[in-house]
Amino acid sequence: MNDSADRRQHWIVAPLLLIVILLAASCGGGGGSKSTSTSASSSGSTSTSSAATGSPATSATPGTSGTPTVAGSPTTAGTPGTTGSPVSSVAPQDVKITIGSKLDVDGQLNAEMYALLLENQGYKVTTKLGLGQTPVLDSAIKSGAIDMYPEFTGTALSLLNLPPTQDANKAYQDVKSAYETQFQLTWLDPALDLNDSYAICTSKDVANKRNLTSLDDIVPIADQLTLATQQDGMDAAVTPVQTAYNVKFKKVVQISEQLGFSAVEKGDADLNVCYTTDPNIIVHDFVVLKDTKNVFPIYNPAPVVRDDLMQKAPGIVTVLNPLQTKLTTDTMVDLIKQVSVDHKSIQDVAKAFLQQQGLLPK
Repeated sequence: MNDSADRRQHWIVAPLLLIVILLAASCGGGGGSKSTSTSASSSGSTSTSSAATGSPATSATPGTSGTPTVAGSPTTAGTPGTTGSPVSSVAPQDVKITIGSKLDVDGQLNAEMYALLLENQGYKVTTKLGLGQTPVLDSAIKSGAIDMYPEFTGTALSLLNLPPTQDANKAYQDVKSAYETQFQLTWLDPALDLNDSYAICTSKDVANKRNLTSLDDIVPIADQLTLATQQDGMDAAVTPVQTAYNVKFKKVVQISEQLGFSAVEKGDADLNVCYTTDPNIIVHDFVVLKDTKNVFPIYNPAPVVRDDLMQKAPGIVTVLNPLQTKLTTDTMVDLIKQVSVDHKSIQDVAKAFLQQQGLLPK
């Protein structure tokens, strides 16, 4: 009976042991296979996702066997001066750029030059010249209605409620930093030799009669003089001059800047507030009175560009920056004269200047 029971036990135990061994082998082989399959699947999935989304956080670095690159690592390309900002490899012909400008002729000339230079490099450019005054352009660049426009440092300081300065580099750095931080807008290089500021001028006849060469000369006789000014000249010129030189004009009349010249010539005013780049100074043979106290702010123009365009097309920096060293106050006066007095088109004047400077092929 004991032998029979032992045989039954052996007969039962042996198959059970075999089943256990087979199951153990099956689990071990399946686990290894599953691990390999999962690894391959995961690697393939990561690669596919990266290609589809373009996310630098999951794309594989060449030569690292699929090791994902962590976003913001040194392998991530960045726009110069922008930490960790991805740079697109979009070809210029695939980049669309809308450039705006204010109503003034110098602003339109600057914008047209930007457009011609960028078009020459293959970018697709649309211009919106004479779009409006400062508030219109300020709103348009912030909303994305335009990608770029020429702005002046002095104007930007005013928009930011920052104090004006006679230090051109400080003005530029102040607005550049504030625009980037607050609005994600980039200021490219400024034209530091082009100062489109305010001044007080008069005809040569009045200057000779009154012995006027500088604003110091008006101090003893200011209460005898009538000053003509445009609306924006009240805060930008009249008030600063009266404060700095401790004078009060006999009368201040508000008319357009262009009519100010005629008012002086007709004897309706003795002095007028003018822009330093106004060709009427040359045409009417007027004298700009020297500002010995430096009360007028610096107004250097520069391209203001949306950061999303900078990230997509960082090459625009090298296209536009060389222009800025070619622009001077005297040069701009001449270019504006060609448009306003000689009645040449903005595009023709801008193109001819760029060709003369070797920035565009003839």
